Amino acid sequence: MSFFTRRNLNKLQQAVIEADLMLLKKQFNKLDQTLLAEHLFTYHERSCNLPELAIQAGQPNALAHLLDAGCSIAAQQPEPLLYQALQHPQQSLKLMTVLLQANAPFAYPDHDPQHALLACFRFCPASQLMLHLSRLNEYGADLNQADNEGKTALLLALQSEHKPLVQMLISSGAELPDGLQEGWCSEEISGYAKRLTDDIKIRQMMQS
Repeated sequence: MSFFTRRNLNKLQQAVIEADLMLLKKQFNKLDQTLLAEHLFTYHERSCNLPELAIQAGQPNALAHLLDAGCSIAAQQPEPLLYQALQHPQQSLKLMTVLLQANAPFAYPDHDPQHALLACFRFCPASQLMLHLSRLNEYGADLNQADNEGKTALLLALQSEHKPLVQMLISSGAELPDGLQEGWCSEEISGYAKRLTDDIKIRQMMQS
């Protein structure tokens, strides 16, 4: 690799980290697209491609620019880009939204968790969980999607005893299973969920 190519790559990396969009565009256009697709950058001792660099740096605007410019949503790291975004401590919602706008998939059958809805419970703090689930629902995620073990977002919300989250999910179309596994959650939260479900059914009957 020539000195000038390496220098341009270093400048591009700095532009992504600082979300300097003018410099990012300038350096991006200087470099060969095949090289950009294959080159790995080092950030905090991690090797990452350009979109992953933007995610790790917490720069949603830089990420959006890169995806609009044609960068792939394929990950270099073992985890999908969406899961990487969910783990950012400050910018997870904005990074996730950019990826959803770029049609990032919701389901990842070869990963654990197998769906972005369930990944929110793994990676998001409790105070941010409802926002992330609502955003996924807004972009068309199936709230009733279950993994291979039958777990759904609503079942995980019941297990966490998170009443506002249970209410949001049921109000948004999440379905309560006919029979909850004994010991999965408290009788109080399961009864609360059943009352919410019954109230929705009654309202639907009155409107029909």
